[in-house]
Amino acid sequence: MGRPPSDLDDYLDWQQHVEGQKTSGLSVDEFCAREGLTRSSFYRWMRRLRDGIPDSVAAEEKPPVEAEVVRPNFLPVSLKAAPVEIELPNGGVIRLPIGVGQAVLLEVIRVVGTLRPGRENS
Repeated sequence: MGRPPSDLDDYLDWQQHVEGQKTSGLSVDEFCAREGLTRSSFYRWMRRLRDGIPDSVAAEEKPPVEAEVVRPNFLPVSLKAAPVEIELPNGGVIRLPIGVGQAVLLEVIRVVGTLRPGRENS
């Protein structure tokens, strides 16, 4: 039966692999191991791409041009600083704004840690 004929996507994918290996500074063996490629496939595609993508393949499909690319719409998002919340073993909960200083945080933990929830503290 054999493998299906290569299409433009195959050529473009392998062109990226070949160019990526050249710029990576890695040997072919190292690059193939990192990318999960077989060495034989890499060299076969390197030979096929030596003269570029064949006109017959390039004529079959055209890669989308930038203007044709559909880009998703995103809603603007604003993030607000969420408070830091610490639940202590005695059941006390400390809620402080982000950015509170270490000295203040330690003092609040010390004080809240001495409180007994459910009892009035005078």
